[in-house]
This record gives sequence, C-alpha cells and structure tokens, in this order.
Amino acid sequence: MNKLDRLEIKEIKKIMIYFIGVIAVYMLLSVIASVVMNNAFNDTAFTMRIIMVLCSALGIICAAMIMFKRFYNILFTNEGLIRFAYPVENNAHLKANLKCGLIWLFSLLVIFFAGLGISDVITRNRVDDWGVGNLYSDLMDSYTSNILSNHGFKTVVTVIILIAAVVAVVINFYMSFLFTLTVARRICGKYNILQKNGVIFIAGIVMYNIHMIVIEAMSWIENVYSEYWMYQDGYDLFERDWVFIEEIDRPLANIVVYGATALIMYRICRNILDKKLDI
Repeated sequence: MNKLDRLEIKEIKKIMIYFIGVIAVYMLLSVIASVVMNNAFNDTAFTMRIIMVLCSALGIICAAMIMFKRFYNILFTNEGLIRFAYPVENNAHLKANLKCGLIWLFSLLVIFFAGLGISDVITRNRVDDWGVGNLYSDLMDSYTSNILSNHGFKTVVTVIILIAAVVAVVINFYMSFLFTLTVARRICGKYNILQKNGVIFIAGIVMYNIHMIVIEAMSWIENVYSEYWMYQDGYDLFERDWVFIEEIDRPLANIVVYGATALIMYRICRNILDKKLDI
C-alpha cells in the first residue's frame, strides 16, 4: 500500500469506524430481536428487526456516498487542484479511492451479513430468514436429496461462487459511480459546461439504464438457456449434476459480466485521468 492509499485511509478512518460501530450495534439489536421472536413471536420485535436491518443497509449506502463525495471533490472542486499537484499519476487518486472505498465497504458488508446470518441461525423456522445463515445447509439438503455425487464439495464450491458473485456486483456498482463522475468531469471540461450537477445527473441516468439493460439481457439469456436445457438435453447430458449447474450458472455469469465491465470502466477512467483530464 503506497503513501496515497495510507493517506486516504487515515483521512476517512474516523468516520468509517463510526459507521462500523453504529452498524454493529444495529445488527446486534436485530439479533436480539431475533432471539425474542424465536421464543415467542412478537410484533414489536419483528418491527425492530426490520428497522435495524434497513437502517444498517442505509448506513452502508451512506458510507459509500461519502467515498463518492471524496472523489467528486477531487474532480469538481478546488481540492482537485491540490490533490492533482501530488507527485503521482492522476490515476493514483482513482486507485486510492477505489481501494479505500472497497476496504471499508466490504468491512461493513461483512458485519451486515454476519448479523443476518446469526439471525437466521437463531430463528430456525425459515419463515423470516434472509437466506444467509442457512445458505450452506439449504444447498447441502438440496444436493443430498437429489443424490449428487460429491455433494459436500459441490456445496462449498457453490457458496464460494455465490460470494464471489456478490463481490463482483458490489465492485461493479461502486466502480460505476466513479466512472459516472469521471466521464461527467471529462464532458464538462471538454465542452466548458458549468452546470456540472446536470451533467452528472444525465450521466447517472444513462449508467442506470445501461445497468437495467444488462440485467434484463442476462435474465432473458438465462431463461432461454434454462428452458432449452431443461426441456431438451439438460438432465440427459448432465444427469443429476444439472441441479448443481442451475445453482451456479447465473452467479458465474454475474462474475464474468460484472467483473469484465468493472475492469473496462476502470481502464476508461484511468485513460481519462491520465490523458484527457486537465485540472
């Protein structure tokens, strides 16, 4: 980790530790509410559980917005005049924000999903589960009931792929915001547009629609693919392992598509920062 990375983490450390503490407390309260619900269903405990989870999710979004705002300051405010005077390449500021933002974001997500997982284990009734704590056991039951060979190994592989897919999606969405800000800054600089907020808004709308198109396209491809193989040769060709393939096909597609597009956006941002951006 270079000096710029350490500086970025140092400058944002206090506020992010605060977010970690708050979200940890919220998820602890959610777990306590789950204990109460496990003993006897209580509307108040159920409501508190939902509120704490929603507040934690909102806290993670706010933490991400803070990192986006820091990158916005570099590109659109006088802070950029100072930051880009550092004896480093322009893209180093992108890498520092990306590393720091993802470190804190994944730290918060680990706490968040840990709380959901503990709540799942406590409730045990699988009525109000979030699908985190029982993910492994549910997959194991499914693979065992379908008499898959090496069902334990395939369960572990499926869980790893699902986690990797979540990581790829989170990185992609975070990179999308940085990409939107970088492209908007390039447009404002090239055409001398002073209404930067309007350009950012329009760029954000375009990125949102692109994401929706990609998601719809992936869903359509998956439906066509699943229907074809299920009613044609899926079970004949793969036999019982078709159950395993159905579990991992969409996550693998997410890893490939979201990972590749995140890398493309990163390379475009680097090119803009190093060759097209003049601050």
